[in-house]
Amino acid sequence: MFTLTQTVDAPPTEVARAFTEPEPFAAWFVADGFTTPADRVTIDARPGGLISAVFVSADGSSEVPFTIRFGSVDLPRQVVLYVDDPEEVTVELTEAGEGRTRLDYRSTGLAPEHENEVRTGVAHMLGCLATYFE
Repeated sequence: MFTLTQTVDAPPTEVARAFTEPEPFAAWFVADGFTTPADRVTIDARPGGLISAVFVSADGSSEVPFTIRFGSVDLPRQVVLYVDDPEEVTVELTEAGEGRTRLDYRSTGLAPEHENEVRTGVAHMLGCLATYFE
């Protein structure tokens, strides 16, 4: 289990778009050496709905399709996502004053040997999310 916190220069209603709209989702949900093209993202933001997207390598030679399943959805306050069975991610968005949002990202269910690698990748993603809203 790990928790990361990111401050975003936008109110929670705007930050929630990063989980419900292809363009802001694609801007932050990236992996080292890969992008996520917004035109390859579909989002059904309701309990049981899916985020379906594709990572595309920087040189375009490889693609990695992926899906994320929504658990509970209470935007703009909270969303629960199932990234890989059995990983469960809870994202909480809290008004942080002056139009900013505190985003708390909590991951549970990962095997201990994968936590450090995933934590590093998520920290990068959350930095990209914050940059998108600057």
